[in-house]
Amino acid sequence: MPRGRRTRRSVRHPRRRAPPIPDPDVIKAVRRSGTAVLQSVTSVDEARQAAEAGADGLIVQGAAAGGHSATLTPGRPLDDVPLPELVANVRRSTALPLLAAGGIATPADVTAALRAGAGATMVGTLLLRTDESGASLPHKEALADPAFDTTVLPRAFTGRPARALRNHFADRYDSVAPARYPAVHHLTAPLRKAATAAGDTRLIHLWVGTGYRQAREEGTAQTLQRLAAQL
Repeated sequence: MPRGRRTRRSVRHPRRRAPPIPDPDVIKAVRRSGTAVLQSVTSVDEARQAAEAGADGLIVQGAAAGGHSATLTPGRPLDDVPLPELVANVRRSTALPLLAAGGIATPADVTAALRAGAGATMVGTLLLRTDESGASLPHKEALADPAFDTTVLPRAFTGRPARALRNHFADRYDSVAPARYPAVHHLTAPLRKAATAAGDTRLIHLWVGTGYRQAREEGTAQTLQRLAAQL
């Protein structure tokens, strides 16, 4: 080596990622504080992982859910399994309490999930137009706008798959968006905030589940009573 020349070595540290399921020791510590630990899962395999880690219960989320998917493998396409079928499959794999979520929009949906083995159901999209909802006005109006007639599962907004009403932003950028949450979320957040303030639904993340047309302008209590009508 020529005298006086210095060499530089770059040291690359391995990228650390949080485990998809909390470590059993973490779950035990949380439980000792008096808190129940519920893990969201989207498949039988994820349910088994959560059960083995010591979760107290499982939130079984179907692919029809609005907003971010709880999948542990966001880089892979979601299995489009009907929620009752998914709940039944998970029920056969574990005796843990199950809460069903994702696409529940009618009393029949609630009944089907309970009959499949869930102890309770959860809803989100159906509450977006209620009197108590904190959703933005453009978001609320889009749920009833005939121009929005399709839901998609893009990662363009945040870098993680999240079901939303199909709009210009999802169409334009989903094919090039990297699977990098929350980096993409922080990158697009100022644009989405400005678009919401301007009422520009072409650029807003309009999170919804597939049953969004059933959302109504009414009190939350009325929505829940309507869903429980067949119980």
